[in-house]
Amino acid sequence: MSGPDLELDDDGRTVTMTFATTPAATLKLDVQELEALLEKLGEFRALMCPDVPWTFPEGRSSPIGDPPWRTKPDLLYGNVFLHIRDPRFGWLRNIISRENARSLADALQKDTEIIPWVAEP
Repeated sequence: MSGPDLELDDDGRTVTMTFATTPAATLKLDVQELEALLEKLGEFRALMCPDVPWTFPEGRSSPIGDPPWRTKPDLLYGNVFLHIRDPRFGWLRNIISRENARSLADALQKDTEIIPWVAEP
């Protein structure tokens, strides 16, 4: 089964989704409606089997270059809120345990200490 046909309207403010049903079904969504649909689809994906793999699937990504991010401490439980902006899905909101936050900080520090193959411009 293939997904719906998608077309960004000329104004860049709405997307039209056409489903190959009999008769064809068409949805025209603005930004708020599309974001709400993406959120609901994500909630349903989280409930589906099989689960999203726990290990990162190498070679299957479309990375976002240098996205804006924010952290904030969870004053109640001592965890860390990590927010990363994805232009496709908006701000991704995560809460990370103290232990995993320390591991992430260590991994980031280690990864920034490598000597790159290509010099920075």
